[in-house]
Amino acid sequence: MLTVARRPSESFTLANGLQIVVLPSHRAPIVTQVVLYKVGGADETFGQTGVAHFLEHMMFKGTATVGPNEFSRIVSRSGGRDNAYTDFDVTAYHQTVAADRLEMVMRMESDRMVNLRLAESDLRTERQVVLEERRMRTDNVPSMLLDEASREQLFGRHRPYGMPVVGYVDDVKRLTVGDLGAFYRRHYAPNNAVLIVAGDTTPEAVRKLAERHYGPLARRTVPPRSRPSDGGKDLPQRVVRADARVVETRWERDYLAPSYRLGATEHACALSVLARLLGGSETSRLWRALVSEARVALSASASYGGASLGLSSFGFDVQPARGTGVAAIEAAVGDQMKKLLDDGVTEEEVERAQNRMLAQTIYSQDSLASGPRLYAAVLSTGGTVAEIDDWPKNVAAVTPAAVLAAARHVWRDDNAVTSLLTPVGSAQ
Repeated sequence: MLTVARRPSESFTLANGLQIVVLPSHRAPIVTQVVLYKVGGADETFGQTGVAHFLEHMMFKGTATVGPNEFSRIVSRSGGRDNAYTDFDVTAYHQTVAADRLEMVMRMESDRMVNLRLAESDLRTERQVVLEERRMRTDNVPSMLLDEASREQLFGRHRPYGMPVVGYVDDVKRLTVGDLGAFYRRHYAPNNAVLIVAGDTTPEAVRKLAERHYGPLARRTVPPRSRPSDGGKDLPQRVVRADARVVETRWERDYLAPSYRLGATEHACALSVLARLLGGSETSRLWRALVSEARVALSASASYGGASLGLSSFGFDVQPARGTGVAAIEAAVGDQMKKLLDDGVTEEEVERAQNRMLAQTIYSQDSLASGPRLYAAVLSTGGTVAEIDDWPKNVAAVTPAAVLAAARHVWRDDNAVTSLLTPVGSAQ
């Protein structure tokens, strides 16, 4: 089995509560700075959905010292690139620049952590940008509309993870400068943030710069975070969406599952291995059985992501071959699930899955993008650098018995939402 060396890192915390992680890599004279805030779409309430994502956009509108949209222009003129993202549990801002520009982006990022200016004129303009993003990425993508509807059923309507990160249209239209400002003051504070610096630098240099630019910022009282310990009501559910823009049918099934943070967390590592060996590649059980052998599907996969503050999901995704009915797909997937539950999995296929996962970890250590983003996902939900370091060892320790136990724990009829995307007029 592959072995994964611990990635060199150092972490420390400033007096104001800002956690800092340094990931030195001297392969190129560049650095990536990531500032993540422990807040996302799942921290919102119905009626104000989309506020975390909207605020992410407004964070580029400037402070008293950096004009509107100047942040990105300054980074670009320096030969760098920057962006941001909002997810259910985290909002993050990142820049990749030449190593000698690290202080510049630290100065600007620390400035907008506490000095953001929110203007009504910027709000009106950016609201249209946010609504257009929703139209492009959700309303014009039938599969995303189906995903939104199925998440509502799986996690509960108007509950965390059951509401879209981009927000509902009516909510976004109602958000005010006061709403965004209150959210900003409530969640954007050094003691609710993590600074990750990866690349051609040293822990000593990062500490010195961070003390200078982030150290003077005052900590604030931050509200506690919580997530429901159960999912939607009246499961199982079935969600069907017929759409004129759809040409080929798609079948999905999602099971409510524990994460590394909530639920039966002892199954999280094994669920990752289960997803990989069952449907993680074209040599996986599902693909071989449904695509290569029976030819009832054009694609077949399984997925699981455990980096969530609340519960997560284990999913199947199958695109039926032309002429194959949904009943045949459900029977074929059911057969593979039954076979696994009855006969278990072999040590050889578990080890193959583990090796693929460990190889992916090795590759991510060389990346200034996926590496810091992995740390952001774990640290934003209360995880530690030690947990990240131990993850390869924990994956390598997963046994066939543990994979079987995880499958039995999650694959329950009262735990699932089945989703179907079809062309209009389909007889599926």
